[in-house]
Amino acid sequence: MSGDHHGVQARHSAAHALLPLSLCLGRITGALEWEDVPAEFRYDPDHPLLVTIRFAPEGAPPVTWCVGRDLLHEGLRTTSGMGDVQVWADNPTDRQTAWLQIHAHGGIAIFRLPVPELGEWLDRTYLHVPAGTESSRLGTEAFLSELFGGPEAPAR
Repeated sequence: MSGDHHGVQARHSAAHALLPLSLCLGRITGALEWEDVPAEFRYDPDHPLLVTIRFAPEGAPPVTWCVGRDLLHEGLRTTSGMGDVQVWADNPTDRQTAWLQIHAHGGIAIFRLPVPELGEWLDRTYLHVPAGTESSRLGTEAFLSELFGGPEAPAR
C-alpha cells in the first residue's frame, strides 16, 4: 500500500474495471474467541465516497455496510472515524493488521482487517477516482447552482 494516492492518474476504461475484493475477516465473538466472516468489498466510481462491504456470516443473513473510502484508507495507517464506524491500525510500524469497529442496534462488531490486501485494493480505487476529485462525479456544483439559482443554473 503506497499511502500516497493524491498523485495517481484516473483511468476510465472498462478494461480497468475494479473487481470486488473478497476477504475472510476475523470477528471477535468473545474473550479470545474468533469467527471467520467472509466479506466482499466493492467500489463504485458513481458513488466515489463510499466502499460497500457485504458481510456474509455463516448461518446468518448477509449484512451490507457503506463505509467512507477515505475513512477506511486512513484507518489502515492510523485511527480514523467517529461514531458508528471506526478503523485503526494495530501497529503502525508493522502494517499487517487493522481493526474495523461498527456500532449498530446497541451492539458492537469488531473485525480484523488484513492491511496488505485491503490497502492494495483501496489504492486501485484511487486510480479510478483520485482523491479530491470525488465531488466532480457527484454533480454537487450543478445541484447547488440550480437550487440557489446561481449563474450556472440551467434555463427553464
